[in-house]
Amino acid sequence: MEYTPEQGITRRERERLRRKSEIIAAASKLFAQQGISKTSMKQIADEADVSVGKLYASFRGKDEIVREVLGESMRAMRLAEDEAGAGIEKPIEQLRVRLAAVVAHLKSHLDFLRILHNESPMSCEGMIREHLEEHVRATSKLLAKAMDDGDIPPEDPEDLGAIIVGSVHELLHSLAERGDEDALDRIPALIDRIIIKPLVTKQERDSGMEGR
Repeated sequence: MEYTPEQGITRRERERLRRKSEIIAAASKLFAQQGISKTSMKQIADEADVSVGKLYASFRGKDEIVREVLGESMRAMRLAEDEAGAGIEKPIEQLRVRLAAVVAHLKSHLDFLRILHNESPMSCEGMIREHLEEHVRATSKLLAKAMDDGDIPPEDPEDLGAIIVGSVHELLHSLAERGDEDALDRIPALIDRIIIKPLVTKQERDSGMEGR
C-alpha cells in the first residue's frame, strides 16, 4: 500500500477520512437547515455527493452521524475556550475570555449554533444537555476560585454558574431565532456588564467598607 509521508497513513485511509469529513459537513448543514429528525440518510448522501451505500460504509446510521457532528463541534468549542484561557491566572478574567471565545466560535460555526437552537437539550441522546452541564461545571469552578481569591462575594458557585450559562444560552437562542448573527458580538459585554462586573464591584465596595 502507498503511504503519504507527511501523515504516515495509506492513501485509502486518507480518502476514507476525507469522505467522512465531507459527510459530517453535509449533515451539519442539513441538520441546521431543517432539523435532525427531518433529515434522511438519502438527503445526507445527496448533499455529500456520495452513494447511500458509501454513506453506510462510513457510518452505521444517522444516530452515529449526529454523535459525530455534535461531538466534533463540542470538542472544537472546548479547544477554543482552553486556548483562550491558557496562561490567564485570574479566574474572572479567564471567565471573560472563555465566554468571548465561545461566542466567537459559534459566530464562525453558525450551523452548530442553529443545531443548538433547533434541538431540544434532551434530544441527541442528551448530548446538548450534557454539553450545557459541562459549561456550568467549568464556569462554577472558575467562580469558586474567584470567591476563594476574594474577587467576588461568596455565593453558591453552581447557582451562579447556572445563571451565567443559562443567560448566555438564552441570548444565543433569541438571536438565532431572529437571525441576528451580528448581535452575537454583544453577548460577552452584556453578560459582563449585567452579571460579572456588579459582583466584582460589590466585593470591592464591601472590602473597602471592611477596611475602614
